[in-house]
Amino acid sequence: MTTELLTAKGFKTLKLDIKSQEGFSLIETMMVLAVLGVIMAIGAPSFSKWKEKHEINGQTQKVYFDLVLARTTAVRNNNNVIVTFNTTDNTYTIHDDTDSDGTQDSGESIKNGILENEVSFAYNSGISDIDGNTVSSAVSFGGSQTVTFDSRGQSSASGSVFLLHPSDVGNTNDRARSVSVLQATGAVDYWIYDGNLSPPWK
Repeated sequence: MTTELLTAKGFKTLKLDIKSQEGFSLIETMMVLAVLGVIMAIGAPSFSKWKEKHEINGQTQKVYFDLVLARTTAVRNNNNVIVTFNTTDNTYTIHDDTDSDGTQDSGESIKNGILENEVSFAYNSGISDIDGNTVSSAVSFGGSQTVTFDSRGQSSASGSVFLLHPSDVGNTNDRARSVSVLQATGAVDYWIYDGNLSPPWK
């Protein structure tokens, strides 16, 4: 075993190496945190808007796909399927009415849907539907909150469902969404509000 002595030059190099491995000073750390705080403060509103848009889109797509499912189930099973909305609780049910008697009998499949993230069946006054008519109800199928799909895929009435994010209720229609059903064909469509169009949907 050999022992090497540090020369004066080697000692200086060792000191420099030790110094170069020192951490950040308190001032440097505070400056980094301050910059990160500014970046987060600027980005937070944008993230919040993106999150809310994602939530309203997600809930509207859920309603859209459930209505499509109801129609295809009616055709596949050769019986009526009834979708009933509750605008008070922001829920809906899909009833596979296998004997087409209009009542929920034992053994008949029922699917429950509920809007999440505080999204609700709602509309702001003055808005019009895809046909240009003034909206008077968040859910209306010929004046009813129930729509029935028959074995041919047709629906009991034409109508629309309107959805809003809670931060938009009473404030803006910019992120309003709608799902429509056409009686003659039972076709289900997803609509996004666009104030530059007339009617304001695309």
